[in-house]
Amino acid sequence: MGSGNYNATEYQKFLDQVQYSKNGVARYEWIFGEGYLSTGGLETTKEIVPHLELKSGQKLLDMGSGLGGHDFYMVEKYDVYIDAVDLSQNMMDVVMDYYNKKPHLKDKINFRLCDVTKAEFPSNYYDAIYSRDALLHIKDKHQLFQNFMKWLKPGGRIVFTDYLRGDGQTSEEFQQYVKQRDYTLWTKNEYEKMLKEVGFVNLKVQESKDQFVKSLERELKKLSDGKQDFLSKFSQKDYDDLENGWTAKIKRAQNDDQSWVLVVAFKPQQS
Repeated sequence: MGSGNYNATEYQKFLDQVQYSKNGVARYEWIFGEGYLSTGGLETTKEIVPHLELKSGQKLLDMGSGLGGHDFYMVEKYDVYIDAVDLSQNMMDVVMDYYNKKPHLKDKINFRLCDVTKAEFPSNYYDAIYSRDALLHIKDKHQLFQNFMKWLKPGGRIVFTDYLRGDGQTSEEFQQYVKQRDYTLWTKNEYEKMLKEVGFVNLKVQESKDQFVKSLERELKKLSDGKQDFLSKFSQKDYDDLENGWTAKIKRAQNDDQSWVLVVAFKPQQS
């Protein structure tokens, strides 16, 4: 996303037909838990959200909001206001079904189908920007983080998780996986360098490969234990795809091809 001959409509079509087809979203949600589409579901969210140090009335931008689980959780627990953006129509359809059943949250969350690389938000506006395993879809991360810097209030923070690629020579299988998904993955050092270049301070860039593998193993066990329930809703091929996909991710992590990062960084108090 975000540079060259990039076309948002085409990319949206790619997302909704390949990784986030209606069936793809449904089976991801089965394994991650209702409302979730990122590593570890609610359990990981409960570990990561405290880094935002949210206070009642604060304004948050959620970039790549997926199925909205994070947003519902944060609003109900911390009483914040959220602009939640995503580019997948299939995901937004699911979100709006959940949202319409939660009328008490109507003035708290604004879900928006949009391309964050083309979007305009007010300057010095957000207390925090949050993103979970969505930056891998963004090609021009440097430009995006410059926008984050602009949109954040002085002293505001970004908190995100994302897939990492290993520092060394990665395997052919990993390169094919990245190409098929059209991911743009960075190393831990590349993230650190770029965030500093953009002007973020007090960086905490923590590689969490063990936590990533633990979450994947937990989800694989859920799939195996719940096989009967899964097959009552999906096909054997869906089951095999998930099982193979999760097993491959664990193997890639063990081979140092793929990892996972948690980042907390701040806009300086005066900028």
